[in-house]
Amino acid sequence: MPGNSVRGVMRFGIFEVDLQAGQLRRNGCKVRLQDQPFQVLAMLLKRPGEVVPREDLRARLWSSDTFVDFDHGLNAAVKRLRDALGDSAENPRFVETLARRGYRFLAPVEFPAVETSTAQVHVTSNLSKPRRWRMFAGAFLLVVVAIALGLHLGMRASRAHQPVQPTEIRLTANSPDVPVYFGAISPDGRYLAYIDPRGTFLREIATDETHPLPLPGGFRVHHVSWFPDGSHLLAEAVAGSEERSGLWNIPLLGGAPRKLVADVEAGNISPDGKQIAFLRGDKFDHSEIWLANVEGGAPRMAIKAPGFVLGPPAWSPDSQRFAYLKDICWPGYGTEDIQIETYDLASGITDVVFSDYRLQYGLVWTRDNRILFSRAEEPPDQGESNVWAVKVDARSGWRWGAPVRLTSGPDWKPVINMSADGKHAVFIRTNIEPAVFVADVDVKSRDIGKLQRLTLDEWQSRPYEWTPDGKSVLFVSNREGAFHIFRQQIGAVSPEPISGVQGSAVILRLNPERTEILYLAEADRKPVDTSTAVPSSQNSNVPGPSAANTQPETEFQYRSVRLMHIPLEGGTAQLLLQDSGINNFQCARWPSRECLCSKYTKDALVFYEFDAKTGAKKEWLRISEPEWQYFNWSLSPDGRTLALAKKMRAAPEAEIRLISTRGGAGRVLKVKDWARIATIDWAADGKSLWASAVLHGETRALINIDLRGRAKPVLQENKPYVGWAIPSQDGKHLAIWESTGGSNAWMLEVPLAW
Repeated sequence: MPGNSVRGVMRFGIFEVDLQAGQLRRNGCKVRLQDQPFQVLAMLLKRPGEVVPREDLRARLWSSDTFVDFDHGLNAAVKRLRDALGDSAENPRFVETLARRGYRFLAPVEFPAVETSTAQVHVTSNLSKPRRWRMFAGAFLLVVVAIALGLHLGMRASRAHQPVQPTEIRLTANSPDVPVYFGAISPDGRYLAYIDPRGTFLREIATDETHPLPLPGGFRVHHVSWFPDGSHLLAEAVAGSEERSGLWNIPLLGGAPRKLVADVEAGNISPDGKQIAFLRGDKFDHSEIWLANVEGGAPRMAIKAPGFVLGPPAWSPDSQRFAYLKDICWPGYGTEDIQIETYDLASGITDVVFSDYRLQYGLVWTRDNRILFSRAEEPPDQGESNVWAVKVDARSGWRWGAPVRLTSGPDWKPVINMSADGKHAVFIRTNIEPAVFVADVDVKSRDIGKLQRLTLDEWQSRPYEWTPDGKSVLFVSNREGAFHIFRQQIGAVSPEPISGVQGSAVILRLNPERTEILYLAEADRKPVDTSTAVPSSQNSNVPGPSAANTQPETEFQYRSVRLMHIPLEGGTAQLLLQDSGINNFQCARWPSRECLCSKYTKDALVFYEFDAKTGAKKEWLRISEPEWQYFNWSLSPDGRTLALAKKMRAAPEAEIRLISTRGGAGRVLKVKDWARIATIDWAADGKSLWASAVLHGETRALINIDLRGRAKPVLQENKPYVGWAIPSQDGKHLAIWESTGGSNAWMLEVPLAW
């Protein structure tokens, strides 16, 4: 390729790139693009069809003396470039990722013609000036016509291959302290009902005028949808001291909420206004979908799927079917797929529309028979998801063709609902991620000092241990795609990876001598090829059942997990033991050698004692009481006491069960005023417990609980989530899991032809 052919303007599809001006244009309109993403685009355009190594891009973007997290910076630059082009990592039209190698530009690139030298221009001298002028004018006219025709045909072809994307419009502007949990748009598209920590609100979209709904004290709403007439809300709510939620009719023109159905969740009303579909759970929760009339009467079960968790039902436009997400929720079971299924009310037949382990919460069935869903991205963009759409047949509910992505950009984007005319859909854009904070602890009073953020990036990071000297935190993070183990010293700007770790680390602990890291490892997932995954039929343009549901609904293969060990300073990871269904493990501190691991079986949580050097294990305890799968636990530093609490369950009063590993009767700590213990970890001296808990209502806090059950709140910030706290060995520091980021409601303004 001639060197001067890359100067000036280059074209691909409907885009133009002016390298000298540093501009990207789409259909002649300038597209905002930062310098680094533009430099990446320029390098790819200079070598279309070739693999551009990551090292070449690094040299272009950063000088040799620049210290930067190169992988994160390059990934971010490519992500911004894809956003500007409306491209995606899984179905690339322009920028293709080649794992660990680099990137390749896929589309044909039109380079500017090389200017012709005046020495090569020869004009015959016997041509008269008028004739010469007419020849030049005619040639110029032909060139203009050819260019105009080419551009017109090119733009038409480009539009044929690139459907018009919906416009994303922000609806709320809540700060990170008050994230929007849920939102629903009215049937006429004029109003947004949304929920945040302060309550339930109604916003007029055109004017941004917002006011809270007047609800009774102690009435807490978790999910809303609209009645077809637009004058009532169907709310999943908890009233007063009730423990379980029910469905309520909330009139918007005045009047008190009226309860329709008890002990259910996530209801949606059919478009014809005659039926409500809602979730009801057994011991594994959300394993049933029920139907009732619009007043909550004549309830009947439509779907029962033991061992699965089902998502909120989304009605078809004709009210004859509904779609829902179906995910295996049997404790310890590993699955590669989450399914979108449809249910036909007349026949009771279910069909699988689409399967992908990356599917996220929420579905919408649009007026023109598309199902909108949210799907997570593949590494290195695993920290985000986008809204997709798949066409379904109106009569059978079967799928037409491949899914199409509708949104772009970072953050998670669960789909919520759509207006009755099919022109506006609402989703939540959230970037709430776990980060690691550290704080000093007063050993006597248990008070903690000011939080200091340790991890300074946007990746998920979860702390589990401190180094023996109490200077560094050991945590797992997905900053490299899969979860790996890192060590970061207090005050350091970036972590150090532990070398030699094999597999994706789920949980890490230290051995009793504090010389080795023990960690649970899962196999990495394989990337999904969305062009071939679960085809509708041999011809993707012909409707057909997406797949037969051959998974037995009562028998499960438990996930096999490896417990590995590796020197604290890194080295070669080795297998300590392997078993199916392992969900947690922990070791006491030397001189105790006590180590415990727990695993899920079909009907019980089973504890084993194991040797941290040989991996030999024997069964110690089996718990099969109701809701056994909700137990969280921690082993005391001296190895003598196991503490258990049921997570994610409301109760009149939180309880912690203490069981001696040496035998004898156990005892129960009643934690007054606290309704739910989400996480528990022993304090360094074994005389109290650190717990993430919830007050009666919605207040989350980090509390310290002594062995009499007396709770002391130590961290009660205006944050959406406070996770666990890991004490250093001397008890002077805490590593705390706490969320960062925000959450707001956005709207997709869908074009008429999409």
